[in-house]
Amino acid sequence: MKYISFIDQLDIDIEALSHIDSNGIIKLQKQLKAKAMLGDANNLGEVANLIEKLKNETIRQHHIFVEKHIWLKQLISGDYKSIKQSEIAVDTSLINNLDDLKYFLAPFLKENLKVFLSESLSKGKYVLMLKVLIENHLFSEENNQLVINFFKARLNYAAVYLRENRLKDKEYPISFITNKVFINCLNEYPDCFNDEIQELNSEVIDVYNSKRRNIDNKEFRFAAKAMVAFSILDTSNIFLEETLNSNASIAREYSYPSRSSRKTGSGYGAWSVFVIIMIVLRIIFWVARDSNRPTISSYPSSSNGISWMSDLGKNNIIELNNILSVYPRISKDKPTVPLYHKLYDNPYHPKFHKFYPPKSEEDISKFDTYVTNKTDKDLIMFMLYKNNDKSIYIPKGEQAPLQISARDTIVFYSGNDFVNFSKSSRFFKSDAHMSNLLIIDSIQFTKEHFIDIFPENTKVTLEGTEVITQKVDSIYSKNVFYKKIGLLAARNKAFMDAIRSN
Repeated sequence: MKYISFIDQLDIDIEALSHIDSNGIIKLQKQLKAKAMLGDANNLGEVANLIEKLKNETIRQHHIFVEKHIWLKQLISGDYKSIKQSEIAVDTSLINNLDDLKYFLAPFLKENLKVFLSESLSKGKYVLMLKVLIENHLFSEENNQLVINFFKARLNYAAVYLRENRLKDKEYPISFITNKVFINCLNEYPDCFNDEIQELNSEVIDVYNSKRRNIDNKEFRFAAKAMVAFSILDTSNIFLEETLNSNASIAREYSYPSRSSRKTGSGYGAWSVFVIIMIVLRIIFWVARDSNRPTISSYPSSSNGISWMSDLGKNNIIELNNILSVYPRISKDKPTVPLYHKLYDNPYHPKFHKFYPPKSEEDISKFDTYVTNKTDKDLIMFMLYKNNDKSIYIPKGEQAPLQISARDTIVFYSGNDFVNFSKSSRFFKSDAHMSNLLIIDSIQFTKEHFIDIFPENTKVTLEGTEVITQKVDSIYSKNVFYKKIGLLAARNKAFMDAIRSN
């Protein structure tokens, strides 16, 4: 479905569209009939249907929003070649309800996004792509997933292209992997491409290794450029990050044009260091990624849970870091976009997966645990589970029956005015509080069981002459037993234990 513009189709401007009433709608319908009589339009049915919808104030506002954002109008109309990257920006003051706007734009973007990305990528218009993707807060969850799948497919194609030794024929089909702006496009969806980049990086390294004896070789230079570009990937996977950064530091000097006609790679020196680093970091990465979640019997008894934090760290190091990334780096120069969520929405897609509501009350079983928000603020619950982290939005005063099990790790984040600062930074602007980690020991499903989250308490302590005020959790549970660990302490200990154990 391509967007149809009233301004382009009929004799009306934005101002008139903003104040149109029932008489104005009748006038537009008459104009359309006149066009039909003259045979002056080939999409009369669609336009007639749209005119009828103008009776809805919200629909009118969405059309006005599109008309005031020419780049967006061109994107959803299929006129990609006319988009000027200097014009790509969003006036957030025109957004009354972001969810409604995303719903309105969704079918238009669904038809055009993939084609736009494909054309822009093939023509090397990386900055144009990036500027559009920066505004992906306008995209529905489905359309964001469409973008993610598009890039995953391209990265996988590049890996196969290198594996099949096709780089010697031509570079341009996968030249995008050497471009840092392209990698920044991926960074609009942090942690969504870790596996694909890891696989592609392995293929790039193979090219680098096989051609390193001739540093003027085009394939060697291509591999070096790709390794440097990968270093800016936004990932919370500490091992992958270290691998990419180490590669880039060694390959950087070879990513520029060489003055010499032909040289031989230096025997031991940097190359040997590179090999050692790669072997160690690859082993660490795969151990961290493939290790199984510990069974309940692997947790030694402990009053505070610290004695088994190394097990938690090795398996949940990535997830812990993901949770901490909700804290923003606030810039006063960049406006925030208000986000409106209802119960069971996933506020941190695509980094976290969705909790699905029961289809009916009959689907709620004794194995579901009711989580009730009694904080007088909105609440987000994160649940950490290997390769299946989840998040759910629970508005104030509401509750949700959720599947929570022993060994799950949950964190509560509450506040007011949930906003979008960037794709990887959505947060509560006021009264924000992040709870400790709650690591579930057991749940007595045969008895009444639930978790209630209340407004946090204020704890005042005196250190010397200084009065210290801090917020502390106020969580009540019945027949749900857990260990509580400070979030920052847990992350830091997890990092250190994981590094020491590997």
